[in-house]
Amino acid sequence: MKHQVLKIGFFTAFLTLLTVGVNAQTLPNTPNPPVSTYWTDFFTNAGETIDSVTVGSRMPYNVTEQTPVTGLTFEYKWTFSTALTVQDFDGNNLTNKGGSNYYDENEISVVMPSSTGDITITTNVRSLVGGNQLCTGFDSTYTIRVLPRPTIKWDATTPVVGCARQAVSIDLTLLTGNSQFEVEYAISYYDTFDKSGGITSTSSDWVVLTSDDSLDFPATAFDEGEGLYEIEITNITDRISRKSLDMSLVAAQTADLPDDAFKVYIYPAPTTNPLQHIRNMP
Repeated sequence: MKHQVLKIGFFTAFLTLLTVGVNAQTLPNTPNPPVSTYWTDFFTNAGETIDSVTVGSRMPYNVTEQTPVTGLTFEYKWTFSTALTVQDFDGNNLTNKGGSNYYDENEISVVMPSSTGDITITTNVRSLVGGNQLCTGFDSTYTIRVLPRPTIKWDATTPVVGCARQAVSIDLTLLTGNSQFEVEYAISYYDTFDKSGGITSTSSDWVVLTSDDSLDFPATAFDEGEGLYEIEITNITDRISRKSLDMSLVAAQTADLPDDAFKVYIYPAPTTNPLQHIRNMP
């Protein structure tokens, strides 16, 4: 099934113009949005003349499908300056037609290199009659910028000491990434401050960073009671990495995350007891 393109180029009868679509940047809490609703093109008036992607991500590209003409078939050229395997949207390899980088599909995906830098994508379309080439469009070449995965660190040498029913904020350092960060974390709870009793419970969740320099936990994150809570960051995404069709390919690696767990010591909150006085004599 072909996906609807929101911005399309106009094709002349001689195939002189070709528009390439790219999955646009997403908002927080929208992992893998349907690509059919997020297409844009490389033209200047679209605001994204360079496609920013994350290393290792599987990215989709699209050119407007040719209008069917009786007796004609169409093939679409997909060439990258770095050797990449052309796949369909599901990640299955496509057949290169005669070794000339033409394919039957006008919608493809490729897995990006593991190193950063610029690569180019070149597209074209040709018509055939009975398997013989008839007309060819002009090549259109665009730039793809491969960016690093988001990287998050913190200083875990100074733990947070707080009281029950108290929110906690941890200072962060984001070394790489492109805002709209989402962080996956895990909390291990020990009901003894020296961990002598072992882990009592664990929990994990995703949170959107509303500020790029702190990770805020509500008091409910520590509602197990007093004891030691160890927080670990297990994954981080940004608005660029979430464009990948396969989020496992852009999952954070060890070097992207803090080296040590952050310790939060929660002590009992003092309770103001009723004020007493000596009662009047009878």
